[in-house]
Amino acid sequence: MFEPRVLREAAERIDATLLLIQVIARGRIVEEASKHYFLAGENRFELIEPPANAPPLPEASQGEISVIGSVDDSVEPMRLKIVQSKPVER
Repeated sequence: MFEPRVLREAAERIDATLLLIQVIARGRIVEEASKHYFLAGENRFELIEPPANAPPLPEASQGEISVIGSVDDSVEPMRLKIVQSKPVER
């Protein structure tokens, strides 16, 4: 399970602040009640919808994908802004 709190606590011990947490993860997108979520193992992230001038979110029908994204852990479930994605090659 991904726990950003552990990273933030470690940074605080050395008087540092994490301004941004980025992850690389493999999972899939699901749609529930008009919201999109990224599921990666036991982790569930609500996807931040991109602005109109940005590339759209990957489709749920794509199957498993690999993403790079920034995490907003100030809310539950955590939010993920996908920066880059690609299908997982088997």
